[in-house]
Amino acid sequence: MGEARPIPTLPILNKNIMKHFLLLACAAVLGLTDAVAQKFGHLDAQEILLTLPERADAQATIESAAAEYESEVTRMQGELETKFADYQAKAATWPDAIRQQKERELQQLDAGLQEFGMTIQNDLAQMEQQLLTPMVERVRKAIEAVGKEQGFTYIFDTSTGVTLYNGGEDVSGLVKTKLGM
Repeated sequence: MGEARPIPTLPILNKNIMKHFLLLACAAVLGLTDAVAQKFGHLDAQEILLTLPERADAQATIESAAAEYESEVTRMQGELETKFADYQAKAATWPDAIRQQKERELQQLDAGLQEFGMTIQNDLAQMEQQLLTPMVERVRKAIEAVGKEQGFTYIFDTSTGVTLYNGGEDVSGLVKTKLGM
């Protein structure tokens, strides 16, 4: 048989190295405990916004304004169509100066109608923004309150189409309760 080889031994750790190792181990355990204690939730903020009681009033206000605008657009289109029909019926008999004046008039009416259409879109968009902003803020505050009260680290909005965390607790009911719904 061969000679017996000595068993390798680890160097003896001094007290300072042991203290650092113990501190690192405690920090790691505390870090893991903190990670485990994190609470995640999710909700569909868009669905909550759509079910707010004041949302129906805002929608009715916007639809009412849109109906008024539509009525005016219909009136303007009727005026343009009437003048265009008159132009088509008489253009061949008018002198050049009258025909050119009527063409400019028709072009101005058409341009005015198009400009009015863009103004309507901007006005309705601004109206919607003014009516929705307080609702969005109210929902945001309710989400924050639920997060604090229930100890959530993160609450993800699934209506954005980007779900960062697929799990956790659905907090929609808690937020709706906070909103008095």
